Amino acid sequence: MDKNLFLLFAFLLLPLGGVGEGRLSAQTIGNEQGYMCNTPLPYLPYKLDVLFIGNSFSIDACTALPQLLRSSKLSTVAVYVLYKGGCSMKQHYEYYLNNEPVYELWMFDSRGEKKLENKTTIRNVMKRFAYDVVVFQQYSLESGNYESYEPYLSKVLQAYKINTISPRTTFAFNQTWAYSSRHKDIKRYGTQEEMWRKICEASNDMKQKSGIDIIIPCGTAVQNARSLTSVTTDNEWTRDNQHISTYQGRYLLACTVFETLIAPCFNVNLRDDRSIYGKKEPDIVNDSNRRQIQNCAKLAVANNYSISEFVNEE
Repeated sequence: MDKNLFLLFAFLLLPLGGVGEGRLSAQTIGNEQGYMCNTPLPYLPYKLDVLFIGNSFSIDACTALPQLLRSSKLSTVAVYVLYKGGCSMKQHYEYYLNNEPVYELWMFDSRGEKKLENKTTIRNVMKRFAYDVVVFQQYSLESGNYESYEPYLSKVLQAYKINTISPRTTFAFNQTWAYSSRHKDIKRYGTQEEMWRKICEASNDMKQKSGIDIIIPCGTAVQNARSLTSVTTDNEWTRDNQHISTYQGRYLLACTVFETLIAPCFNVNLRDDRSIYGKKEPDIVNDSNRRQIQNCAKLAVANNYSISEFVNEE
């Protein structure tokens, strides 16, 4: 082959970006494309087992789920919470390395809630059931700081991969909510709205850099609820300026988890739940406010990072 013809042919085979730009380095993949390709949620499975690797905010997110599972007649769904109060991604990683039995294991299904273990390890729980979905979560005060997520999130995910008995797992991330404006630590972020915005930014960074593309937008659902005019709660939807309110707040979070993870799998509608949740005013879910609370969850799932103008619609 003529030398000039060979050089022309070689030039035409180069990527459009030029020499060196068509090849993705490991760093480029990690920073721009995510370090993993997430498996889609299962569709119409016989059963669904979900594991939250979290803390008290995970318990808050799942406590009202039995109500929704009963309404949808989903008796083969089990949601497990690996619970250690205030636990961060870094601590989960360290507890894994040291194999420390510092966790409680809780289960939520259509029959209610049940504590399965008082003292267990993250290793034991990772391989105990064939989970279909695993949900990660950061400690709430650090949730607005993406630098606190890594490298611990990727390491805990790797640890799960070598321990699991499940042939396929979908990964998700639980976006936590901003504290009440009265909380002593809100000053770290400035205002409640700024804390929420930082949490949104951090969870979006996590999504882009990890490849975990399913966000449970509890933080945005709560911020939607704070904009409601027809529903009022004490303490800005919290019970202690930090944890969510016992009934309306927990119902809102359960709706957000349900709408993100469970409804798409089984093709069911959150609106099918028409039950009463709670004991007395003002912290009760009933016919006068249920739809608006569900709206807050649905709209957060539709847009993970924006407060919606439609929350008050009937």
